[in-house]
Amino acid sequence: MAPPVGHYQGSIGVTGSPQLRAALDIRHPSAGHYDAELTVPGAPALSFVADTLLLTANQLRLVRPARLSQTLTLTLDGDFWRGSLALDSTSVPLILLKRGVPDPSSYSVAAVPQEVGGQSWLFAPTDTSTPGAALALLPDAATAPTAALWADALARAGIIVLLLPPADSATNANEAPRLLAALQLLRATPGADTASLGAWAVGPRAVALAAANPRLAFLIVQNAVVDAASRSAFRELRNRKMPVLGLYGGTDATVRAAQLRAAVGSRRGIVVRSYRATGPALLTGEGLNVQFGPGLPGDVVQWVGSR
Repeated sequence: MAPPVGHYQGSIGVTGSPQLRAALDIRHPSAGHYDAELTVPGAPALSFVADTLLLTANQLRLVRPARLSQTLTLTLDGDFWRGSLALDSTSVPLILLKRGVPDPSSYSVAAVPQEVGGQSWLFAPTDTSTPGAALALLPDAATAPTAALWADALARAGIIVLLLPPADSATNANEAPRLLAALQLLRATPGADTASLGAWAVGPRAVALAAANPRLAFLIVQNAVVDAASRSAFRELRNRKMPVLGLYGGTDATVRAAQLRAAVGSRRGIVVRSYRATGPALLTGEGLNVQFGPGLPGDVVQWVGSR
């Protein structure tokens, strides 16, 4: 049975609680290939594109790429899809009614096998008519479970994202080859502006990349510790006039952001922001109630677009 192509609209939420608008687009872009996109405007961190549809009889199951614990399970009932969106052991009901043909896709997502470190995912905007920025996203163990939320948000804004798996260790010797391989792949991706290739690295990986003296158009540094050992590497980024965006979450975000700001300076192209209301992943809430921090992802999208 082929998936029923179309645009479906409805709501998501627990009965008795405020309902959120939701939409599902099931597409058939080429022979033998289908994709689907869930959009929740009131909770954008829940939105995702699935490159694989699992359809058995009248039941459809979508698994979020790079966040396998988030699944959408639906049963077709005439023109309705009824089911639930689940994350780990939590789920909320969903009902959708067919409204017409599917909307154009925001982006495509595909698995990219890696020789070392596991599987990566490429999030590429569908519109490649105008070359745009592309970046490698290198999460640490703490932020890896929610890294797909950021890849989705940036891809919807027109930024190509290669999401790498978390690394067991973060040293110059390990991170430099990973970044080089990622940049080679991004350089060959349709729609990528080869003069605007950057990286977004978290925690120890950000420190390792700074020390590796990378040849990048820009570097986003998240939750990096600036101490006696790493300060010189960040100062070198300043000397090389590397555009740097620093992002810090948590109750001590302001203090840590000030430490990075002191190391990289305040010239044009350098911005350091703190988001005390968020956790390390720059998000608020948890599970299916997760939201981007105040001003996000807009702050990141705007800064990358200004490079």
